Amino acid sequence: MKNIVLPLHPFILFCLFLFALPTSNLAQELLDADGDILRNGGSYYILPAFRGKGGGLELARTEGDTCPLTVVQARSETSRGLPAAIWTPPRIAFLSSHFYLNIEFEPKNPSTCHHHESRLRWNVEEESQQVKIASEDQHRVVFERFQTRPYGDDYKLVYCGGNRDACKDLGISIDDENNRRLVVKNGDPLAVRFVKANR
Repeated sequence: MKNIVLPLHPFILFCLFLFALPTSNLAQELLDADGDILRNGGSYYILPAFRGKGGGLELARTEGDTCPLTVVQARSETSRGLPAAIWTPPRIAFLSSHFYLNIEFEPKNPSTCHHHESRLRWNVEEESQQVKIASEDQHRVVFERFQTRPYGDDYKLVYCGGNRDACKDLGISIDDENNRRLVVKNGDPLAVRFVKANR
């Protein structure tokens, strides 16, 4: 009697494929400073993992801008910067490291510069490779160009742009005015932690 080989269900094949992958390639839950999983759409301060080089991320005026449009690291260690909403369009409750994300500042006191906008979405300026606030037209598009990935015991932010197979680290570059700008870098990322903005 011949042996009958039954085809495997596609879902079972997919599970076997996942188990065959190295652990480092699998998505990991993203945790805040309290050890809770980052909530999709939650509000967090993005703080440096190591003390001594500045505070949280915020906005500054640079290169003659009339409004604060450049994402920078606060000069004071005691500053938490601006709260940021971190989200992805899929209707899921929590975030993990394989999601492509939007990051948007939530101004505490909307100024005349941003009085029409409740959230200020991050984007990378192509020429300078620095993280800036998206223009009004760009706000109408869902970018999903950032990721948060494990980096030692902490995390790093990466920018994926149009080529999601070539994501690059975000790190700090100090300009002539001593602004600690957040820019796309090859290596030397800014190690960060997330602190709930509502606590």
